[in-house]
Amino acid sequence: MKKFISIFLIVLIVFSLTSCNTKISKKPSKLAVYATFYPLYDLTKKIAGDKATVQNIIPPGVEPHDWEPTTKQIADIEGASLVVYLGLGMDSWISKVESSVSGPKFVEVSNGIDAIKVGNAVNPHVWLSPKEAQILAKNIKDALVSADNKNAKYYEDNYNTLLNTLKQLDSEYTEKLKNTKTKTFIVYHSAFDYIARDYGLNQVSIVGMSEEAEASPAKVAEVIQLIKKENIKYIFTEPLTSPKPIQSIASETGAKVLPLNTIEGLTKDEMKKGYDYIKLMQQNLDNLQKALNY
Repeated sequence: MKKFISIFLIVLIVFSLTSCNTKISKKPSKLAVYATFYPLYDLTKKIAGDKATVQNIIPPGVEPHDWEPTTKQIADIEGASLVVYLGLGMDSWISKVESSVSGPKFVEVSNGIDAIKVGNAVNPHVWLSPKEAQILAKNIKDALVSADNKNAKYYEDNYNTLLNTLKQLDSEYTEKLKNTKTKTFIVYHSAFDYIARDYGLNQVSIVGMSEEAEASPAKVAEVIQLIKKENIKYIFTEPLTSPKPIQSIASETGAKVLPLNTIEGLTKDEMKKGYDYIKLMQQNLDNLQKALNY
């Protein structure tokens, strides 16, 4: 009897261990993908559809330039199959994550873009031009197909739908910005170089590339003089920052302030309204058109 009980217990233990191991090693039914910040997350989600679980690493409403991942977030990423990141110095913390995990494949999706240099730095804000966003979308699609080839046609179909939307957006930008009364627009930091280059505009920024830089009195005076000389009626601010110099310049010149969204991360209000990358790009176009046709 004792021998029978011992054998029974051994069988029970082996069965339990086998069951536990089966649960632990079970692969997720969908491709698990992480994107480093909002525009990449939204483009990836549009292409991945319901064949992948896509997560945004940076929380909503957080300015991503100097953000750093927590230890828990790095541990969560270990379980992913794919991580898409921009590169160009935007998500520089990704090297820390990549060196800390072994599970996912990391793909830089800005490859193929003709990047703009501002001084010694590269301007990473490529997603703010529909022309450059088309390159991002293709690289994201290729990464998804490589990671999950059995759903390649599904990803290709979703990509083609998104590509048509981006091409239409590009056409709207081209048409609505080509014959504006003025080509000059004023922003706090030079996030909009790609829009300026791709659609023949002249961006004037107060602090250059770094939105955390202090605006010099000389530069503020120069911008005020430009506004008065060219009779500029609108200047732009960014939703995730509230630079006082913009408000001071507006008070000094009588210029009105309009938002021009860097789309680096959605605010809680934008999330409640159901906005996405395409909707915010359309709003940017509307505000540019308004400011340049005063």
